[in-house]
Amino acid sequence: MIINSLFFILHFLSFFIFMVKFLINRPIAVLMAFTACFIIGLVTYFSLPISLLPDIDIPQITIQVSAENASARELENTMVAPVRRQLMQVSGLSELKSETRDGSGIIRLSFEFGTNTDLSFIEVNEKIDAAMNSLPKDAVRPKAIKASATDIPVFYLNLTLKDDVPYADTHDQAFLNLCELAENVVKRRIEQLPQVAMADMTGVPGRMLRIVPDRDRMESIDMGIADLESILEANNVEPGSMLVRDGYYEYNIRIASLLRTPEDVENIYFNHEGRVMQLKDICSVGLVTRGEMGRSLAGGKRAVTLAIIKQSEENMDNLKRELKETTDYFARIYPDIEFSVSRNQTELLDYTISNLQQNFTLGFLFIFVVAVFFIGDVRSPLVIGITMITSVVITFFFFYICRISLNVISLSGLILAVGMMIDNAIIVTENVSQYRERGYSLRRAAVAGTSEMITPMLSSSLTTIAVFVPLVFMSGIAGAIFMDEAFSITSGLMVSYFTGIMLLPVLYVLFYRMGIRKKNWFTASFKNLLKNEWLVKFYDVGIDWVFAHKRISLAGALLSLPLCVLMFWVIDKERMPEIDQNELVVDVEWNENIHVDENNRRVNGLLRKADSLVVEHTAYVGMQDYVLGTDKELSAAEAELYFKTEKPEGIAPLKAMVEEEMRTRYPGATVTFSPPMTIFEKLFVTGEADVVAQLQAADKSVTPRPGELKALEADIARATGYAPEGTAFRSQMNLVVDRDRLLLYNVDYNEVARVLRTAFQDNQVSTLRSYQQYLPIGIAGREMTVNRVLAETLVETRADAKTGEKHYIPLRELVKVVPDEDLKQITAGRNGEYIPISFYGVKDAPRLVEEVRDVVNGEDNWDVSFSGSFFSNRKMMGELTVILFISILLMYFILCAQFESFLQPLIVLAEIPIDTAFGLVLLWALGHSLNLMSAIGIIVSCGIVVNDSILKLDSINELRREGMPLLEAIHTAGHRRLRAIIMTTLTTVFAMVPLLFTSDMGSELQRPLSIAMIGTMMVGLVVSLFVIPLIYWFIYRKHDVSKD
Repeated sequence: MIINSLFFILHFLSFFIFMVKFLINRPIAVLMAFTACFIIGLVTYFSLPISLLPDIDIPQITIQVSAENASARELENTMVAPVRRQLMQVSGLSELKSETRDGSGIIRLSFEFGTNTDLSFIEVNEKIDAAMNSLPKDAVRPKAIKASATDIPVFYLNLTLKDDVPYADTHDQAFLNLCELAENVVKRRIEQLPQVAMADMTGVPGRMLRIVPDRDRMESIDMGIADLESILEANNVEPGSMLVRDGYYEYNIRIASLLRTPEDVENIYFNHEGRVMQLKDICSVGLVTRGEMGRSLAGGKRAVTLAIIKQSEENMDNLKRELKETTDYFARIYPDIEFSVSRNQTELLDYTISNLQQNFTLGFLFIFVVAVFFIGDVRSPLVIGITMITSVVITFFFFYICRISLNVISLSGLILAVGMMIDNAIIVTENVSQYRERGYSLRRAAVAGTSEMITPMLSSSLTTIAVFVPLVFMSGIAGAIFMDEAFSITSGLMVSYFTGIMLLPVLYVLFYRMGIRKKNWFTASFKNLLKNEWLVKFYDVGIDWVFAHKRISLAGALLSLPLCVLMFWVIDKERMPEIDQNELVVDVEWNENIHVDENNRRVNGLLRKADSLVVEHTAYVGMQDYVLGTDKELSAAEAELYFKTEKPEGIAPLKAMVEEEMRTRYPGATVTFSPPMTIFEKLFVTGEADVVAQLQAADKSVTPRPGELKALEADIARATGYAPEGTAFRSQMNLVVDRDRLLLYNVDYNEVARVLRTAFQDNQVSTLRSYQQYLPIGIAGREMTVNRVLAETLVETRADAKTGEKHYIPLRELVKVVPDEDLKQITAGRNGEYIPISFYGVKDAPRLVEEVRDVVNGEDNWDVSFSGSFFSNRKMMGELTVILFISILLMYFILCAQFESFLQPLIVLAEIPIDTAFGLVLLWALGHSLNLMSAIGIIVSCGIVVNDSILKLDSINELRREGMPLLEAIHTAGHRRLRAIIMTTLTTVFAMVPLLFTSDMGSELQRPLSIAMIGTMMVGLVVSLFVIPLIYWFIYRKHDVSKD
C-alpha cells in the first residue's frame, strides 16, 4: 500500500515540472495567490487560542465517596470496596486505585489511551448505580468526575481582609461577611465571564446559628435545655399551604411559622409557667463558623480562594484582561477587601511563549546570517527568507482549520521545523545558482534547478515526516501530546515544499532580474570577500584522508554499533527531563490528632520563617472544599504549603530551611516536596516515586498490625540502604462494649449503640431556612469530653420481668475506652488492599526490587508486587525502540521507491547507528539522561541527517548515469552538493541553539532534544560528507562505470 502510494505521488512529479515552467511565466498571479494565502495565515494567527500544553482528553475518571463521621476502615468496607468491585468490570480499564480516609474516599480509574471517555463515563455511572444496592441505606451516591487537561486552574484568586495582620487571628464576623460576599457575588460574577469555565472555591467555613443559653437565668426560672429545644421546634414548622376560592378568584394561602433570620430566632415568644418572654431574654444568638476542618491562607492571612478554570477554546490574554477588570471593579466598591493572584500559570505561559517566539526569531536570524555567509550575496538569502516567512505564516492557517493551539509543544515543533523548512529553500536556491554558474540563462536555470530538486526534496521531506508519524502512536498521554509536534513539522514541511517549488523560483527570477538592470547594495556580491574555497579544500583533504585510510574509516564506522548499544545501557533513563522550577509544594503530615487551629498556628510559623526566602506563599490548612480538587485530599491534621522563589536557585535553601525546622520542632511529622500541580505535572506525573513496593497481607481476613508493618519497613530500609517514605498511621480511641456487663445489667446492645450515636452527634436542634441557604441551629455548651459523656449519659435497661421496672445505667459501666493505632489511609487496587512503600532517588532499581522481594519473602504473612516510574520508563523506552524501528522501515520504503534499488537505501540508513552513538555520548557527557525528549531528538535527527546522504547519492547516481567514473562521480557530487549539505545542517543546528540559553519551561523541556539533535547532526554532517561516499565506493567499486 505504501509503495503504491509513493508511485502515485511520483507520477505527479512530471506535472510539477510542467507547473514550474508555467508559474515562472505568470509571476504576478503567483505573487497574488501567495499574498492572499499570507494574509489569511496572518489573520488566523491572531485567532489561534494560546495555552501551555495541548488541550487533550485525559483518559481518567475519579469517583468521590463520602460518608460523614465514618472511619477509614468502615468507609472502605461498606462503600469503597463494593463500588470498586463493580468498577473493575468497566471496559477499557487499564488501572484502578482507591484511597480511603476518615469521611472520604477516592477511586481513580485510568483507561487505555484512545478510549472514548464519554462512553466510559456513562458506563462508570451505571456501575455506581448498580453498586448502590449493596451500600448502606443512608449512603450518599458516589460522584464521578471526568478528568480534563483544562481542569487545572490557570491561577488562584485570593480574597483577604485588608485590615488583617499576617500570621495573626482574623476577626470572625468580618471574615464571615467576606465569605458571604465571595460566595454570592464575586464567584457568580466571575463565572459569568465567557472565558471562565468554573470558579472552584475553598476557604469558606460552614456556618451555623449558635444559641448560647444564660444558665443562671434559665435556672432561676426553672428551665432546662430540653425546654429550649421544644420552643425552637414548636416555632419552626411549616404545615403547608391550601387553595382558597373567593368568587372569581383563587388564593394560595401558606400557613407557616418558619425561622428565616437570626432576628426571627431572637424574637421568639414563649410562655413559661404563666410568664411571656422572648428567647433573647435567656439566650444570646449569633452566626458563627461550624465544625471547621480546613482553612486557606494567602500571604499569612486567612483567605477565600477561587481556583479559576479556563474554557478550553478561550484565549488566555482575554481571560486575564477580563478578570483584571472585574477584580479592579470589586476592589473599588469593596475597599476593605484585598484581591491577589497566586500560582499564576499565565506568567509561565507568557514567559514560555515569548521566549519561544524570541527563539524562533533568533533562529531565523542565525539562519539568514549562515545563508549570506555561504551564498555570498543578499538576494538569495532574501529569497529564502521571504519564502520561509510565507511558509510559516501559511502553516498557521492549517493550525486554525485543524484546531491546534499555540502551545509549548506546537511552537517547539515549529522552531524545529524552521531549520528543516529552510532546507528546501536552500537546496533549490543553491541548485539554481549552480545552473547559472554553468552558463544557463536566468529563467532556464530557475526551471532546471527547481525541476531537478522536486524528487529528492519530496523524498527527504517524506523521510522526515516518516520519523514523526509513528510518535503519534505512542501509548498514554505522550502520543497525544506529540500529535501537535508531529502536526507542526508535517504541515510546515509540506507547506515549505510547495512554496519551495512554486514561489521560490518566481522570486529568484524577479530578484535577480533587478540585478541585471542596475547595481546597488541589494545586488552587491560578497563572493570575493567571503570565499568558500576553504570549504572545498577542507572537503578534499577530508575525503582524500578517508579514501587513503579505508580500513580505519570503515572500522570506526563499524565500532559505532557496539558503542551505540553500550551507551544505551550506560546512560540514565527517565520519562521526562528535569525542569528547574522556582515553585515548590510542601506537604506536611503532622502525624498527630491536632485541631485545625493548632495546624494553622504551626503553618503560620513555617510561613513566617520562609518570608525572607520567597516572593509568594499560600497554604491549605486541613480539609479543602474544591469540587475538582481530586488529586490530593487533606485531612484536618495535614497541610499543603506553596512557595515561589525569585529564581530556581532559591528552592534548595528553602527546602533545607523547612527540613531543619521540621526536624527540630516536629520530629514526628512527615514532609514531602513536590512540584506544583500544573497541567504538565498532571499529564506526565513527574513526581511519581521511582519504585513502589505494594505489600499485601497473605491472610486477607486479618487487618495489618501497625507494629508489624513498621518493623517490616525498618528491615527493608536496612537491607536496601534506601529509607522508604513512611506509612502514615493515626491514633484513635475504640469504644468497646462489654457484653458480659450488658447481661449483668440487662441492657440491650442496640440501645447502647443508639445512645452512643446520640451522645456524640452534632448538637444541632433545628434549621434556619433563610432565603438563599439553610443554616443549622445549634445549642452551645453541650460539647463534652469523651469521659464526661460516658459518665453523664445514662442507658435505659430492659423492663424487669417481675416488677416491670426500668433502671438507668451510666455508659462508663458498659463501655471501655481502648487506645489504638490504625492506617491513616487505606490503599487498594484490582487485587484488593495493599500497603504502598515508596522509594525516591533510586539508582539501581532492579537490585532494589530483588532486595525488597527477598526481605518480604522471608516473612510468611506478606506478598509483594511492584510499580513506579522505573517500570513506566522502561515501557516507554521499549515503545521508542519500536518506533525507531518503524521509522527506519518507513524511510527504507520511501528510499527504495526513490532510488529504484533495495541496496542504496541501506547505504543511507547506515548513517543512523553512527549518529545515534555520538548523540548518546554527547548527552551522557553533558549530564543529561535519555528521556522522552532526548530520545525524540535522536529519532528526529535520524530522519534529517539522511537527507544530506539522499542529496549526495542522488547526485552521484545522476553523474554515473552520464558515464562518469565512480571516484570522479563521488568527488564531483561532493563538490556540487557541499555547500547545500553544510548549509542545511548548520541552519537546523542554529535554529536549535537559542533553546540552549533560555530557562523557561518550553526551552528546558526542549533542551535535551536540542542537545541530542545538535550532536547527532554535527556528526551526521561528517558522516554524510566522508563516510557514506566510502561505503558507496566499497559496494560499487566492482561496477566502475556501470549502472547499479
